Amino acid sequence: IIAACYWALVIMIYIVAGEQFHYTQITSSALSPTAVIGELIDGMVIKQRMTIEADRLESVNLMVDTYSRVNDGVMHVRILDQNDVVLSDTQVQLSNLASGTYNTIMLEEPIDHMRGNALTLQLTTEGCMPGNAITLYYGNSVTAGRFDIVKQIQDDEFFQINEYKGAGMLCVTAGGKEYLNFYKTYWLITPAIFALLALLAWKSWRGLQKGKENGLALMHDICFRYGFLMEQLVGRDFKAKYKRSVLGVAWSFLNPLMTMAVQYIVFSTMFKSGVANYPVYLLTGTVFFNFFNEAVGTGMTSIVGNAHLIKKVYMPRYIYPIAKICSSMVNFGFALIPLVLVLIFTGTPLRPSLLLLVFDVLCMIGFVTGMVLILSVCMTFFQDTQFLWGVVSMMWMYLTPIFYPETIIPQNLLTLYHMNPMYQYITFARVAIIGGVSPAPSAYLWCLLSSVFVLFVGIKVFNKYQDELVLHL
Repeated sequence: IIAACYWALVIMIYIVAGEQFHYTQITSSALSPTAVIGELIDGMVIKQRMTIEADRLESVNLMVDTYSRVNDGVMHVRILDQNDVVLSDTQVQLSNLASGTYNTIMLEEPIDHMRGNALTLQLTTEGCMPGNAITLYYGNSVTAGRFDIVKQIQDDEFFQINEYKGAGMLCVTAGGKEYLNFYKTYWLITPAIFALLALLAWKSWRGLQKGKENGLALMHDICFRYGFLMEQLVGRDFKAKYKRSVLGVAWSFLNPLMTMAVQYIVFSTMFKSGVANYPVYLLTGTVFFNFFNEAVGTGMTSIVGNAHLIKKVYMPRYIYPIAKICSSMVNFGFALIPLVLVLIFTGTPLRPSLLLLVFDVLCMIGFVTGMVLILSVCMTFFQDTQFLWGVVSMMWMYLTPIFYPETIIPQNLLTLYHMNPMYQYITFARVAIIGGVSPAPSAYLWCLLSSVFVLFVGIKVFNKYQDELVLHL
């Protein structure tokens, strides 16, 4: 059964991910608009140097202003190489451009093998006289919440008007594809993982026959031997949570919605402009982080909180933290319902990429389980752990992009910032839900490694100290 589920998950991920395992879409960073260059009329030549970050350049995105009128004429969007040779020439009807926002202009001739190359964007118009022309925005800073961070612009990066240097860079971004070979290695990695899991299962089975406790015995005990006890513990937690509550289980729906509403009111004016579909962005981060915070917060006290049972009746100690995690999983399942309702209310399409959340949630459960096993041991030996966790969890929340965009983080800190496992799980979910596509292959790797590593450490720590826990209760 486990093998069948594994291969079903592997095949589903490959089918749903589709082209995202062959390439990933790349869009360069956007500047904050500061001012406009004036009317772009016939005879003017605007140039802007760009360094391409993708293997294939497919589009440029320009922020324009139409002066609230319908402008006739066309604009030529040319891409030149370092020798001023035209690589692509695209005509755009000015009447099709939207004012005050980025307009995506697909190149008629996409350009391959461009990564790291310095190209020149050249803009000219036909049929545009004063009073019948558009203008372009330029800037020199990047938005970071309410504030802008000034960008260091090199001398050759300023835009030019007929060879005269401008006062900043055009608000233009480049879009394209980065080619990947992961679709090839995917069918090498997944069988290798399956073979490793099969080997571990065989060793566990041999150890089980010799009377040794291991992961296989743990799974068997949870599912069969102590299944009834697990059901009672989870039911007890669920009933105790809503005891004497008028609304009862409805709070599982209302709590994430009310939290999102408060955060939306507080932060929407600060971050909404820089985040697409901000309500779904905010609620996704809230639901996923609340599950992590609740599971770890309740799971770490599971041994101490059940001291009266542990002292009287022998049962495997891991039953208690696992039961707390299962209780939080039930609440997490209820919290996903308002998320679906918000998706429908905001008109966000329900795409096949939602199936990829199975992988994301499984990895997060593994990570949470490892954290709970470690902290439940620490809590038994050091009662101050719960107070320290209150501070750590708050810091963890602010270091995770729940209500703010990742773009406010300085570039030199992004690598360290991305090492936050909750960042990976929440970003994975947002890409699948809002973007409607599969995350990059590196996201799968980060989620899997963080989950497996923390779970392995948690099991080792708990197994080492579980026999000593009763002595400190």
